[in-house]
Amino acid sequence: MYSSNQRAISFLKITTLSTVCFLTFFFYLTLSPKAIYANDLYTSMTELMADTEEGNDWEIAYKNNKSSALIAAIHGGNIEPGTTEVAKLTAAMGAYNYYSFQGIRSTNNASLHVTSVNFDEPIIEDMQQQVSNSVMIHGANGDAPIVYIGGKDDDLKASIEEQLEIKDFDVQTSPSHLEGEADENIANKNNKNAGVQLELTTGLRQSFFNDLDLTMNSRQDQSNWSLEMYDFAQAIQTAIHEQE
Repeated sequence: MYSSNQRAISFLKITTLSTVCFLTFFFYLTLSPKAIYANDLYTSMTELMADTEEGNDWEIAYKNNKSSALIAAIHGGNIEPGTTEVAKLTAAMGAYNYYSFQGIRSTNNASLHVTSVNFDEPIIEDMQQQVSNSVMIHGANGDAPIVYIGGKDDDLKASIEEQLEIKDFDVQTSPSHLEGEADENIANKNNKNAGVQLELTTGLRQSFFNDLDLTMNSRQDQSNWSLEMYDFAQAIQTAIHEQE
């Protein structure tokens, strides 16, 4: 039989070991983006581009209009459907710089997702250094038509939120895992180290197409782009103009 002292010592050892394990695990999480974003197959764009083929798996579309603003969809095409189209429209309406990394596979485009803090693709990194206003368009889950707003550019965020709400969009603060406030986030790598990250739910992105269809053929038909998408793009354009 254990004495009371022996039981106390055993309990203390177990408690100490559990504490050490917890602290070690927490420390690992804080250091490792891969652990936090475990769903990503690739830990960087450098790794993805070395393992996949441009033209078969993905393509990059971009245009430099020598603007002080950049509109981008880094998970575009078939990765987060609808983000490329609204980014392209917004950039065209404001004559802003435009960038989209697009998954073009018929299936399994989700594996081409590289989270924003690991998005080290050279073209957009260079484009970001040339602008002071950056808006990244992303896709989020959810049937309700909501846009979650995040990023470090508080002034531009406030303007975008105001203009979207004027047009009756449901704007909500991003949950912690979508807040986009890390310095390493590509949204915040412009020349003032602060950008805006917009996360559009599936329901909202579907509303951008008259047939509510997010398949490639539907999205590429510009006659199918809804007034809702034009309103969304106009709101962002107006907000950026207020900040220029």
